[in-house]
Amino acid sequence: MAIRLCLSTQTPPVNPVAGRPWPIGDRWVLGRDYVPQIGGVVPMMRALLASGRGSWIRGTPTWVALDASGIPERLTTDEGYLLECIHLTPDERHRYGRFKEEIWRSFHGPSGFRPSLGDYPSFVTYQYRTALNLLAHAADHDVFFVNDFQQILVGGIIGSAAPVVLRWHIPLDFRGYPEPVRRFFLKSMEGFDGIVVSTRAGLEDLIRAGFHGRAYQIYPYFDPREQRRASPREVAAFRERYRLGDAPTILSVARMDPVKRQDLLIEAFARLRPRHPDARLVLVGGESFSTRPEALGENKATRWRALLDARVRELRLGDAVVFTGGLSADELRAAYGSAHVFVHPAPWEGFGLVVVEAWTHHLPVVVSRGAGVAELVNEGVNGFAVPPGRAEALADRLGTLLSRPERAERLGAAGSQSARRCHVARAAPRLREIFDRTIDLYARDRHRGWRS
Repeated sequence: MAIRLCLSTQTPPVNPVAGRPWPIGDRWVLGRDYVPQIGGVVPMMRALLASGRGSWIRGTPTWVALDASGIPERLTTDEGYLLECIHLTPDERHRYGRFKEEIWRSFHGPSGFRPSLGDYPSFVTYQYRTALNLLAHAADHDVFFVNDFQQILVGGIIGSAAPVVLRWHIPLDFRGYPEPVRRFFLKSMEGFDGIVVSTRAGLEDLIRAGFHGRAYQIYPYFDPREQRRASPREVAAFRERYRLGDAPTILSVARMDPVKRQDLLIEAFARLRPRHPDARLVLVGGESFSTRPEALGENKATRWRALLDARVRELRLGDAVVFTGGLSADELRAAYGSAHVFVHPAPWEGFGLVVVEAWTHHLPVVVSRGAGVAELVNEGVNGFAVPPGRAEALADRLGTLLSRPERAERLGAAGSQSARRCHVARAAPRLREIFDRTIDLYARDRHRGWRS
């Protein structure tokens, strides 16, 4: 059965091209009027829509997201979806952003949950307006696919008015949470007709915490067509631009955020330098939607970058550490092509799709065991997983790969095969089964619910 699908994310999928003339009408063209937003969630949802367009997804999907500067309230894209934006006042955005950041921080600790009660109404306001927008489409769509913790209340607000599935992307670890807070999260999750988590460990954590509902596990996914390998000319241009020369290069890709622990990686790199004095560390990443001051009133990325710069100076690493800031898709492919080793140091991570992207570029990887993607790391075969928060362990494994380039090449080749487990072609049929099941269960029990 073909499905009429409605998506909801916090981050809008489009990023307006700077200096473009305003599009005639409400149809935006990819590359001319906008480029896709970066990050894990938007590329995943774009891959899902592209995989189902013309087959199991019928009609024009609706995508509901928080608004951003330069984006109208409603537009269509040549990618085949309708975008509708939720508006918050500047004060609501700021308070919503603070409350959301507290949730984000608490699940990446784990260190408990200590939000401001004064910020909670704005968090609820965003959920309420999103739910109202989705409900306006209830007659036109078969299922709502809501993404991540920022919209955890939406399922309960919609109730039995329509089938709703939640995709949870961040870690699931309730250690250190008081019982009322734990129940708040679990009951909110149980307001959805189903929840999809990223890893087997996440599914086990959810059940262990006392979740009562339908839960499924699907690894995050990507469209392999978006991950072509850079040409030798592109790689050479990247290395020249950032003065890498012929140096062995370690790459990390993550937004500027304390939970990504670039500071830990810089510390590991300093430990590595005596054995590999010619090595270079390239840190790719800048602001995300959530860390832009104009988006949610936060300036976290700028503050974190300043602290990292200071740490590089303290350790006297000089030009050996390169910050590129945010990169375009083509530039990012060149960065992957320029690297010899990829490292993802975040001690706690829901998954870490950038690791899979690195595998598609035949790179060996070093990750934290606290990252969900570590489930796919076969130790010493396609990469290494190290204890969370251990700079010395990171340095040791990075040194092993730089010292044995032939082994590193074998691990990268094996990783390119592991990446296939996260192709959208593998995830989409499973998601379609979940949607079909949710729709069928809703239809079967609808006579107990509300009238249309």
